[in-house]
Amino acid sequence: MLKRVLISSVVAGALVGCTDSGDVNLSPTNISTGGGTGGGTGSNVCASYTESGQTFQGSFDGQDCVYSALFVSDSKPITVDSVTFSNFGGKHIFEDSLFIGEDVNASAAQAGKRIPQEAEGTRLNIAAGVTMVFKNTDGYVRIARGSQIFAEGTASSPITFTSDEDAILGTATESDRGQWGGIQINGNGRTNKCHDGTSTGSGFASKGSTSDFSATANNVHNCHVTAEGRPATYGGNNNAENSGVLTYVVIKHAGFEVVDGDELNALTLNAVGSGTTISHVQTYTSQDDGFEMFGGAVNMDHIVAVNVGDDSIDYSEGYNGDIQYAVVAHTSGGNRCIEGDNTGGSRDDGFTPTTKLRISNLTCVTSNVDENAGTNPSGKGDSEGPLYREGAFFEMYNSLVTSYATSMASNECLELDDSEGPQTIDAAQAGTSIASSNVIACSEATKAGADAANAGFDLVNWLAGGGANAQTPANSNTNNVLITGADVAASAIGSVLEGTAGSRAYLTAASIQNGAGTQVFDQSTQLFDAATLGSIFKTPTYLGGANSGDNWLDGWTVGFDKPFNP
Repeated sequence: MLKRVLISSVVAGALVGCTDSGDVNLSPTNISTGGGTGGGTGSNVCASYTESGQTFQGSFDGQDCVYSALFVSDSKPITVDSVTFSNFGGKHIFEDSLFIGEDVNASAAQAGKRIPQEAEGTRLNIAAGVTMVFKNTDGYVRIARGSQIFAEGTASSPITFTSDEDAILGTATESDRGQWGGIQINGNGRTNKCHDGTSTGSGFASKGSTSDFSATANNVHNCHVTAEGRPATYGGNNNAENSGVLTYVVIKHAGFEVVDGDELNALTLNAVGSGTTISHVQTYTSQDDGFEMFGGAVNMDHIVAVNVGDDSIDYSEGYNGDIQYAVVAHTSGGNRCIEGDNTGGSRDDGFTPTTKLRISNLTCVTSNVDENAGTNPSGKGDSEGPLYREGAFFEMYNSLVTSYATSMASNECLELDDSEGPQTIDAAQAGTSIASSNVIACSEATKAGADAANAGFDLVNWLAGGGANAQTPANSNTNNVLITGADVAASAIGSVLEGTAGSRAYLTAASIQNGAGTQVFDQSTQLFDAATLGSIFKTPTYLGGANSGDNWLDGWTVGFDKPFNP
């Protein structure tokens, strides 16, 4: 009933005339020269903007702001300089999508329309403490190339993006994934879906040495990839681009699936550059992936994924970025903590630019629940740890992978798979992919699938420094510990995690112990100094994503107060 009342309260389009006591004043003297305002006029606290001499504003019902499709939608993006959603104490409710900036697709760009570059598009500002609510399953936030989002919350006032079933009706549960789309940011970064001008580029057969990343006669580059969801475009030549800031943001009940293989993730980062800030961001109860990066070079720190239906962290298409401090907790449904692919599908696994994630201080807690099983089932696959495959490269340091299940029962907790081609295991053999100072505490700790050329590759020996055979040469990996087989404890809690029995524990234990109570990893001497990698990395003082001395998740994240519920 409440849902229907809110719909009826919308002023059509929120487009109103000018009166002394009205909500909006169309007089140009009352509109900022920036083309957008926040907070409205008079008694209306809703966001507003002026375009072509008319002011559009949300409808204030005395408690919340409601924005109809005439204010913003997938067919009516906001393209003025800026728009601001302030914290007035109520919620911002959208009947359609929130599309920011003009999407310039390949046809328009090749006809000479300039592809917006960093900060040339619309700026979306969202104040700390704001709740953004989406009423439709296919509604989502889309940031076009060259536009930016600045959603800057705090630990005491996080910003929340969620469904109306959650924020208004109060009916959403952990089984309710995919109630709205999520956030999609499109950038001008590099992707291997565009041709890099080399013989290993994806367009060499037709384009030769002409790179899509180079300027054309009438535009800044010729890289245009169609995003998942409604038509939108990403890709370019600027891996350092700044698409904005997300800090202390929680994205709940997102991940609408258009069709299989065309899904909206909780947070999709399409060719987003390293100038963008993603810090202290959580995805919770999403249908598809939690964080997905297609190309680009965006870095992230202090990220959280809980009850994600598919992969919690997914990267591909030439992504080259860094992550430090990440906590992933599976419940009864969900697939992999990390999934890395260079290409995927029928595309050549060796296309360049190649894909590589560097990650330090991950905690990945799996559930041992298989596909379509458990209390909150997911059809995306079994609960597993990181999987690197199809030409993806990686560096993984100071990370903890385990299972909530009794005796750490699990599916594979670290997997390298190259059954479709040799590139991923080739990179491990060559030292391009590295793993040091990691603890894997699972009944099925490792799994490797190699093509015929690498059939002798030994993943356990590779983690230990290699040298077992020609397919597993000596390498620089050090301080990796496997707690498996007879060494597992009855529970991860007390062995590698702190917490109470049956809880969604995520804090690394002060002493990492096997089932016999013997310390097997010394956090004072065996950690890898990630600061030597440069970029965003800092010197860690503990294994995994968080511990009791640095519980940065406390107070703003959701989902950890519930019991583990397989």
